[in-house]
Amino acid sequence: MAKKIKKTSRSAYGTQVDHSQFLNSDGYAQSVEIQASNPQETQVDQVGGQRRMLPEKKRSAKWY
Repeated sequence: MAKKIKKTSRSAYGTQVDHSQFLNSDGYAQSVEIQASNPQETQVDQVGGQRRMLPEKKRSAKWY
């Protein structure tokens, strides 16, 4: 489970990120666990930008 740490500061040059939160004591990047989908399954998502379309005309995208 990954920690959710938010350390940012705003300045005249944009949002500054404290990169030390991503490093361990040796200065290397910390390992981060990710969740990947099953490559044998197809995911279906609704296509954006179709809020005001008729329901029968809305489309979906398949991710392989």
